[in-house]
Amino acid sequence: MDYITRKTTILKYLKKNLSKKRLEHCLNVSKLAVELAKKHNADPLKAEIAGLLHDCTKNKSDREQILFFKKRSKIKEFDLIAKNNPQLLHSYSAAIVSKEEFNIKDKDILNAVANHTLGNKNMSLLEKIIYVADSASFERECSNALSIRKLAKKNIERAFVEVMKNKIGYVLREEFWICPKCADVWNFYVKNKK
Repeated sequence: MDYITRKTTILKYLKKNLSKKRLEHCLNVSKLAVELAKKHNADPLKAEIAGLLHDCTKNKSDREQILFFKKRSKIKEFDLIAKNNPQLLHSYSAAIVSKEEFNIKDKDILNAVANHTLGNKNMSLLEKIIYVADSASFERECSNALSIRKLAKKNIERAFVEVMKNKIGYVLREEFWICPKCADVWNFYVKNKK
């Protein structure tokens, strides 16, 4: 499948399966990801596709997220996430849909989609770009998103750490369940700071 055909197919899928607001978010994440990819010498086409697909299953209910994995191999943290916050499964289900529906075989794109919510150890540049673009996309008007966008254009590594801090801080302030993987990822990057 050529690039134009794939992008057209993805956009049709998103329009059919996402709310207007979620579609706008995916388009904005994709746009910011392309900007950041160009700025940091990453592949803008991969960034565009990963940005479009990162939330392609976000409108599934908690039950639908859990059922999605019924006939598929489960991720390592599946039982914990399914019990405590099934919406966190959307990034993993989105990576599977990317592979199954759109024949995406590029591991970097699939990992960027899968890891845009909780992060992962040893993330690639593309993974970090999608992680940051998701939190700082253009429809997010809070000053925090604006400052992250500015920082990301200068220093993607620093922006990545700031987004992690913001996500963890939000979960703690709201007294939500924190996924152990999120804490492991934070600890990994703190320990391996340059």
